[in-house]
Amino acid sequence: MRKIIFSVIAIAFVSPFVYGEELVIHGVGMQWKPMVTFANTGDTLKFKGMIGHDTQTIAGLLPEGSSGWKSKLGAEGFGVVVEREGIYVFKCNPHIGAGMVGVVIVGEKNPPNNLEMIQTNLKNVKAGRNMVQRAIRKMNKALQRKKESG
Repeated sequence: MRKIIFSVIAIAFVSPFVYGEELVIHGVGMQWKPMVTFANTGDTLKFKGMIGHDTQTIAGLLPEGSSGWKSKLGAEGFGVVVEREGIYVFKCNPHIGAGMVGVVIVGEKNPPNNLEMIQTNLKNVKAGRNMVQRAIRKMNKALQRKKESG
């Protein structure tokens, strides 16, 4: 009986560290809230408020070797586990022109490994480039605040 109790306690204690956290990103109007999300490898991004929205990473604006993600329109509760450290830039296809672009920064490295690649590949973004640039500026400010706070 002690072994069973110990096992249950061990699983309850270790599980959050093994499986990561669930971070919720909401589609609010024509924006992602939060626009910039900090995560760790193994965390799950859960998208809520998806009526009329989808979520998709932008080619060239995610960590090398990452497959990214793409949901269906209206996929309430769509979830994806982030496996690689770095920056992931994502959009809502119907509303990218209105500024529905978000950024997830995975890992503690500041600046992230793929920041230079993101800045270089920005020129290849066709639809909504100004909105993507705006999200990257906000990401840079969030990274600076995080660096200053310790």
